[in-house]
Amino acid sequence: MRAALADLVRDGVLAPGQADAVAHRLGPLWATPIPAGPAPGEHRTRTRIVEIAGYVGGAMVLGGAAAIVVPTWDAFPSIMRFLLAVVATLVLGGGAVAARFARLGDDTLDARLRLASVLGALAAGAAATAAAVPASDSAEVLAGSLAALLVAVSGYALVRGAPLMFTAWLASAMLVGDFLGRANVDDILPWGIAYAVLGAFWMLLAIPVRGTPIREPGVAVLLGGLTGFGAAEAVTNDSYLGDGPLLAIVGLLMGVAFAAGCFALYLGTRRWPALVPAVLIALVVPATALAQILDSLLAAGFAVALVGLLLLVAGGVALLSRRPGGPPPAPVPGP
Repeated sequence: MRAALADLVRDGVLAPGQADAVAHRLGPLWATPIPAGPAPGEHRTRTRIVEIAGYVGGAMVLGGAAAIVVPTWDAFPSIMRFLLAVVATLVLGGGAVAARFARLGDDTLDARLRLASVLGALAAGAAATAAAVPASDSAEVLAGSLAALLVAVSGYALVRGAPLMFTAWLASAMLVGDFLGRANVDDILPWGIAYAVLGAFWMLLAIPVRGTPIREPGVAVLLGGLTGFGAAEAVTNDSYLGDGPLLAIVGLLMGVAFAAGCFALYLGTRRWPALVPAVLIALVVPATALAQILDSLLAAGFAVALVGLLLLVAGGVALLSRRPGGPPPAPVPGP
């Protein structure tokens, strides 16, 4: 500090008297020892211990329960299976709540949130089992998916985390499939449209708006984009009833829409998972669609490669022609 004051005096920023006044005012602060707190390494070590202990503990509970129950699951009466699943749900859910609200310091908050989200996802799976046990054979998927979705959404409102979001997405996808199966829908186009709507819903959740409850927009885009990718590829690849080219065009348009949405959300959120579905769609869907339309996989490969080459050239030209930005020039002082 004294050297800095001397430099300021030498540069003419401070007068010697001003520098002496600053040194006199800050002198007691230099002499006051700064209380030593825990080193950053200690915080990281404690955080890792808490997180690893939670993961190991949850895995041991789940593994022990599986080792006891799975070999003789069918031999248990229904009421016993239901009670075991309920107990597992309560234990895992209680562990998630405890990890979320444990008073272990702010330095462990991120690790505790991750741990709580994993335990919450496991609790949703146990809740799905508990709901499916008393249900009839035809309603097992419906009951289990509804229970898992309810627990996952409630847990995400409390904890927030990618595992709970993935569980909610999986439950919603199973619900859509169960509804379509109950409606005896056999054509691929309604299935593709239904899952495209589901994918679009998950992508809409990632839109960065004020007050959004989504903490992981990149994961939401990834799940929604992969759902749309699967829907577009299924519709594009279907050639039943001799209407393959028509479905290929529909699937190609779906793929283009989802790829554009993923790129737009990447620009809005700057989360790299949003690029994964876009790249997969660009790699697979156009080739499949053109193979159906042109009735030649070789021609489709050449067409896709040509389009990709043109896009690369366009991107390179745009980068080369982009002028580097810089601060505006300083105004020239007038006479």
